[in-house]
Amino acid sequence: MTERASADGPATDREVRRERRDRHGTDGRGHDRQVLVVGDDPTTVATAGFLEQVGFDPVLAPPPSERMQPETVTLWRPGLVLLERLGLRRPIEGIGTWLDRLDCPSTGSTWTTAPADDPSLLTVRRADLEALLNRRIRDRVRTADRSVVEIDQTSSRVDAAFEGGIEESFDTVVTADPTLAPGVESRYGAVTINVWAFDWLPRAKAPDRPTERWEEDRAAFSVPVADDTRVRLVSTVPAANSTYAATDIDTLERQFGPLFDPSVDPFGELAQHAVQYHRFPQVVPASVHTDGVGLVGPATRASLPGDCLRTTLGIEDAWVFADALAYGPRDRDDALDRYERRRRRRERELRRQSTADTPAAGPVEEVSPVLSGLYASRSLAFRQITGGRAPDAAEAIPESL
Repeated sequence: MTERASADGPATDREVRRERRDRHGTDGRGHDRQVLVVGDDPTTVATAGFLEQVGFDPVLAPPPSERMQPETVTLWRPGLVLLERLGLRRPIEGIGTWLDRLDCPSTGSTWTTAPADDPSLLTVRRADLEALLNRRIRDRVRTADRSVVEIDQTSSRVDAAFEGGIEESFDTVVTADPTLAPGVESRYGAVTINVWAFDWLPRAKAPDRPTERWEEDRAAFSVPVADDTRVRLVSTVPAANSTYAATDIDTLERQFGPLFDPSVDPFGELAQHAVQYHRFPQVVPASVHTDGVGLVGPATRASLPGDCLRTTLGIEDAWVFADALAYGPRDRDDALDRYERRRRRRERELRRQSTADTPAAGPVEEVSPVLSGLYASRSLAFRQITGGRAPDAAEAIPESL
């Protein structure tokens, strides 16, 4: 079911483990664990890369179904620093678009940061990032060609059922798909989030820098990526209002047109089929692991599309998960407990830093409680631009994790 890729030809498991111990200076503690990574997104692929780096022999398998993913990915400095450990930072910086300016018409403010040798924030097309991860990580780890369709947990093992009726047992499973971890508790909020995303048409005049504008229950963002500009629209409505789903262009323009500068028009020649629409409930996970199954990525926290920290926090999850499993307590569940404690501590520190210092833009007082969290996270990500220096949360990586 699985295969090992090697640039130097086939190698036995014993040879691979010996080479990893020599390379990383580990004693193999806990490395006899069999770890299954389920997912095809950047966070789970990076998780497999970090697990392989610390000496595990993970299996990377596709998820049961494709999940809607944003077309563009924003990476904050901590994520870039961690990806440098996989040899990916410079390649990503080479294909990404550095973000060193910001327009916020809500406050009438514009900022530009001084040129730097290393970006604090960049955006990249997801397809380009996934192609890079495939070349640099998938070729180093075992991969399964069959999707995982179900996971059955016991006290000591996790049984994974693959397409075609194949079953295999693992010590630990990690995934970004919460449907594979039904034992992980979540709380559902009273708000439904609606998201629309599309590329600004080449014939229409587009901003050459990131922009954001806020109202009480909606926000509009645009960000340059490669040769295009990506637009994302977000609104929140009560969960009971199931009829709200504006997908036609005229309705979108009425709802969000006032959030754009009058000199630009992203809706004029926009075709309905070019708009990605997604609707989902507000979910706040109460835990990130149960009985040998751990979560990484957006499934571990409440976040909204447009959150500039979203992918970076997933990369942090990947690194901390591998670190806790390799160098934490010998007991698997104790190691996963440590992983969760470290991530909760990091989230508390990010919340503290996002609200402790008043952003240069000033608070947008009329923003709803749900959107205020998105506003705070974007403020932290852009702090190097709006405040003149990166926040402490972006320094001392990975020690601060």
